[in-house]
Amino acid sequence: MKKTIQSIVILSFLLTHLLCSIAQAHEVYINTSKVEHTINLPQQEMAFDSFGYSAFISLDLSDALSLSFSRGEWTQKKDNHEVLVGDMAIRSVGSAAHYSINDAWYLSLFYDKWQDSIQARNKKHHLKVYDEYNHSKSYTASLGWGKEIGSYYLSLSTTMSQTDWQSERAVSIRKSMTSHTSQKLDTTVASLAFDMSHFVLLSQDTALTYGAQLSWHQLLKDTLTQDQSTQLKRNNITRRTNLKNRANQSNQLTTEDYGQISLYAILQLSERWNADISLNKNFATNSVATQDETYFSLGLGYQF
Repeated sequence: MKKTIQSIVILSFLLTHLLCSIAQAHEVYINTSKVEHTINLPQQEMAFDSFGYSAFISLDLSDALSLSFSRGEWTQKKDNHEVLVGDMAIRSVGSAAHYSINDAWYLSLFYDKWQDSIQARNKKHHLKVYDEYNHSKSYTASLGWGKEIGSYYLSLSTTMSQTDWQSERAVSIRKSMTSHTSQKLDTTVASLAFDMSHFVLLSQDTALTYGAQLSWHQLLKDTLTQDQSTQLKRNNITRRTNLKNRANQSNQLTTEDYGQISLYAILQLSERWNADISLNKNFATNSVATQDETYFSLGLGYQF
């Protein structure tokens, strides 16, 4: 059984750091995004493509310290007009603290929770053939350095993330037989990222910041505990990614090393409004499910 989740994501904390360098202020951010989730069953494949929302608020407690809080939710009812009908519900919450040590160095701490539930039923036999519940907790610490060189900004950051993931799954093999699988996975990932951006002043109140980020994510620990009632092969959980937002790092589960390149632009529309766009592409991964993952996003923010 192979399962992959792809999601259109919004910008990472690094873009928040760039925005804050433009104007230190409180900020409210709202984003509409799409989450794709595919499950493969003995009967057939079922693909979800749910649109939902994510939002966050960032509060500056001082010139050096800020707190961020986020929430996201995606739901969908899916009818493939053949055999199956399904439901998917995803929720994510997070919090973060950002501290500027000095003009160059900054420290960030993140806490994220993610949960989802997926059910599929056979319409003809009125039988639940798939029932899955997942939840995770992620703790992340990031240390970064940045420097302005004229109208350019260079940044180098290192991140350590620890994720505890639990999954419960029931699959009906036949009408009289159901397979139950329970998994617990503990992962630790170290990341290194380099970013370069360019600031262009368009008018007195408008400006454009565009840049690129290159990052590598190294899996340091991957401990799996599994209990199943039938002899089914281990679930192929490659990487589950929900949202990346300016409040939190991506909340994800990975069982492989991979790289990512990101292109982004932030347009300051006025003294208070800004919009952003980003495109992220994975590379150097051995997983067929994730090697072609590309994420595109749009967002809108208001500073007060």
